Amino acid sequence: MKNMKRLIVAILAVLCTLGLSAQEFTGGVKGRVVSRADRSSLEGAVLTLYQGGEAIAETKSDADGNFLIGNLANGIYDLVIKADEYLETRVNVTVNDGYVKNMFNLSMTPSHQVSDAEDDNFVEFDMDDSGYNDNPTILFGQNDVFNSIAGYNFSAVRFRARGYSSESQNVYLAGVKMNDAITGYSPYSLWSGLNEATRAKDSYVGAEMADFGIGGYNGLVNINGNASNVRKGWRASLLTNSALYRLRLMLTYASGPLDNGWSYAFSASARLGGNDWIDGVYYRSFGYYASAEKKFDDVHKLGFIFMATPGQRGAQNASTQEVYDLMGDNMYNSNWGYQNGKVRNARVRITNEPIAVIKYDFTPQDNFSASATVLYRFGKNGYTALDWNNAQDPRPDYYRNLPSYFWMENPDYNRNNFTKWAWATETWGYSRDPELVHVNWDRLYNVNRMNRDYGLSRSKYILEERRVDQRDLNLAISAKWKPSEVVTLNAGVNGKINRTEHYKIINDLLGGDYYLNVDSFAERDFSAFPYMIQNDLDYWMANGHAQVLEKGDKFGYDYYAQIRQAQLWASGKFNLGGFQVGLGGSVGYDCFWREGLLRKGLFPGLDDKGHEIMIDGVSVTDKDFDGKPITSKGRSKKNEFLSYTGKLNLNYEFGGGHRIFANAAYITEAPHFNMAYFSPRTRNSVIPDLTTIKTTTADLNYQYFSNGWNVRVTGFYTDIKDQSDVMSLFDDIANSFVNFSMSGMDQRHVGMELGFKTPTPVENLAFQGVFTYGKYIYTSNPKMYMTYDNSASLVAGTYNVEIPYWKSHPDVNGKEVQHYVPSTPQLAASAGFAWNHNYWFIDADVEYFDKAYLDMSPFYRLKSATTGPDGVETPTEIDYMASQEKFDAAWLLNLSVGKSWYIQRKYQIGFSLNAKNLLNNKSVKTGGYEQNRIVDNTVNKERYYRFDSKYFYMSGMNYMLNLYFRF
Repeated sequence: MKNMKRLIVAILAVLCTLGLSAQEFTGGVKGRVVSRADRSSLEGAVLTLYQGGEAIAETKSDADGNFLIGNLANGIYDLVIKADEYLETRVNVTVNDGYVKNMFNLSMTPSHQVSDAEDDNFVEFDMDDSGYNDNPTILFGQNDVFNSIAGYNFSAVRFRARGYSSESQNVYLAGVKMNDAITGYSPYSLWSGLNEATRAKDSYVGAEMADFGIGGYNGLVNINGNASNVRKGWRASLLTNSALYRLRLMLTYASGPLDNGWSYAFSASARLGGNDWIDGVYYRSFGYYASAEKKFDDVHKLGFIFMATPGQRGAQNASTQEVYDLMGDNMYNSNWGYQNGKVRNARVRITNEPIAVIKYDFTPQDNFSASATVLYRFGKNGYTALDWNNAQDPRPDYYRNLPSYFWMENPDYNRNNFTKWAWATETWGYSRDPELVHVNWDRLYNVNRMNRDYGLSRSKYILEERRVDQRDLNLAISAKWKPSEVVTLNAGVNGKINRTEHYKIINDLLGGDYYLNVDSFAERDFSAFPYMIQNDLDYWMANGHAQVLEKGDKFGYDYYAQIRQAQLWASGKFNLGGFQVGLGGSVGYDCFWREGLLRKGLFPGLDDKGHEIMIDGVSVTDKDFDGKPITSKGRSKKNEFLSYTGKLNLNYEFGGGHRIFANAAYITEAPHFNMAYFSPRTRNSVIPDLTTIKTTTADLNYQYFSNGWNVRVTGFYTDIKDQSDVMSLFDDIANSFVNFSMSGMDQRHVGMELGFKTPTPVENLAFQGVFTYGKYIYTSNPKMYMTYDNSASLVAGTYNVEIPYWKSHPDVNGKEVQHYVPSTPQLAASAGFAWNHNYWFIDADVEYFDKAYLDMSPFYRLKSATTGPDGVETPTEIDYMASQEKFDAAWLLNLSVGKSWYIQRKYQIGFSLNAKNLLNNKSVKTGGYEQNRIVDNTVNKERYYRFDSKYFYMSGMNYMLNLYFRF
């Protein structure tokens, strides 16, 4: 009995000792839970602390998002954070020396309605080859009150935030900047259809800086992409819509972090079919993604990603208003026709560009982390188009096939054949014979088969495939160090080696047996000199005849764009209570050159030994206007640029959810390869005065986020200088194909943004909307050069000449009229209600757009165009030729409804149905361009007339239904 009492006393003593010992622990973890995008506090988030797989503590965040878990022994813990409508977040915590570990801001990514809205918005941009290169605004500033509404609601009119072009948006994948090396555009199509795999991202707006890069003036986003960032579990979805394609199937699985340190995920999708509005537009595209990630300990982590979106997409073409009116349909598409009773599109995008990524993360201490990523992009990217030699233009809406070519009410056009006008009007406006108003594939085949030569059929018509195949190797290294609670330092280095091959292949001989590798434009001017019409002069010189082509052969042109880029960047953030200051900068080096793989007959240049090319004892080497040999084969000179960026971010947060922040930056950027050469398909000639683009930008913002209110007001100013542009066009005045270059093109973007979401007296009902008004204008008259494409000699009077009516022009009364940056509404507004309850949501909004303008041709704003053939410039001619078209204002009405159900708290099934343009407005222009052609054979020989502009229109009422199942 005594022994039993002693044992009990001993046990109690030990337990008391353990209890006292436990109470003596002074370590812990604290911090603040915030929304990832706008850093707003999240109340009621559940935080569970694990050690060795066992939950040892749990708490909830308070009204300000703060939490504290105390009484912890030294050791390594896993902190799991859960909140309604947010993705689960896991964080490693190390407690040392009995201190309370301050985690500061722990951000969470929204997972409920915003992500489902992203699904639908991404679909809007799956067709990225219909005359646009834009990317969804919702990628930038996700859950920002302005961008989350505008990015989705305004997508139908191709809205560009602040009027900026899409190449100014910086998109990263796993820390690597993905903007295209040739054009600067963000290649969203590389992962389009893999929404679930690429959903987790960090976004910043305007000139804000990030931990993974400095960025520019139009926001930056980093798509994480690793397996551990994909939402845990299975998700299957089925989407159908009436505006893009019939069906999208998607299946995704992610394991989440496993006990052995591994995470893995995969996703696959298919997008199939056409739509209700635009014939010939279709999708036959697929996507696949696989990722594995291994966390070896708290210090090392290694991840692998491989993904691609191979497929084909039939594209739409713009047409003139005359064609749309004759067809009675603003959705008319001239790219397609019937072949054997089936629809066939002549312009098809064919892509398969896989991306392979290896990323290493190094976290030796809680206040220091680093990562290194290697990314390789490869494969093919091309699109088909009709080509012809010594044959009639096969495009059905070619201007010589239209009624206006035969008769015009204005007699000065010299078009007075009323009989042919009546025939064309009948053909287009009434009978609408498919063989005439669409591509007549059968006729093309018949013409080719009947064109016999030596027992074979020489194709006059072919379907070519224009290829842009990239080999893109990237390295990105970044580090983050937080030496104290006041200072956070970030730095990194990026490098890119890109080799892009531009060439054409024979996609289809259209019933013929062969095609000749000759230049049809040169053949018109130099038929007496057979060497000059050769696309491959070396072949002709070796064999005595032009190269005979079969299906799959390269022809026309073949060259490499060689690009090298490097950047060193650093930033510092200083937290001084409620006031934060960010300073950052970068230095970059860009180098590019053209490397021709074929010797073109028009521009033979020098031979491989540096001597002039001799044919029949005569030199055929041509010289440019500086006296240098013009060459098509071999390397051009290297174009080298040093660029730099400086940024300042200021932020002040004061009580009650108020925040004021401002950003300012000065940015210089190297010009892109596609804007540097007169005619890269034919020769190495670089446009003169090539220089860096200089941008000055600033914005001032006020934000309020509290008690259901979310408001942001922004004023912004951006000045962009020294841009360049190049184009090829047919000059009716010179009666020749020419190359046109502009340099010194400046523009200014000034405006304001308002986004709001406010509660109403009705429970669960919010009033929300956005409003933006800007003035995006051209502020300089660029200088221009114009060369004949067949000779590279200057068109008379076009050497470094100012384009006098680019930024503005005087109207007939002498009042100066400003010209605007095109292709986006400069006034846009949306207002509506959002109701959410028990996982139901209903959104209804009305939208208004105005101040959108047509893309201008510089050709119409030259003195040679406004003076006319008589050389006398009048106010009427200036106003007619130089004026810029403004699109009509538009009203739209949209409605969305959705619901999700949870089954046993493990499974989720749901749907979202979005109906857009309920007013069925089919007259909203979303873009277009002036044609660069002039009517010059007038009767009075006093003036010129412009060719009709071409337009794109928004589709009428359409729906999108998304069904999904998560388990």
